Amino acid sequence: MLDYTAGLSAPLLGLFGDQDQYPTPELVDRHEEELRKHGKEYEFHRYAGAGHGFFYYHRAAYRPESAMDGWAKVFDFFGRHLTSGS
Repeated sequence: MLDYTAGLSAPLLGLFGDQDQYPTPELVDRHEEELRKHGKEYEFHRYAGAGHGFFYYHRAAYRPESAMDGWAKVFDFFGRHLTSGS
């Protein structure tokens, strides 16, 4: 993931659970450092008490509050960065 950072040409949104094993919070920190170093446009949001797959409503990892906040951030991000060109 870090190897591609310098060539990134689009804004990046990251939603991470602080209990995730991959990427770990430390790896997310390293990625954020690389993004800053290369002047990339990005947004990272982290969720306490959430692990990998916190959006999966049908699994034990589901965290409703984190998922709802995450969806709001996804739609906001897309609304700001995707246009129809009209």
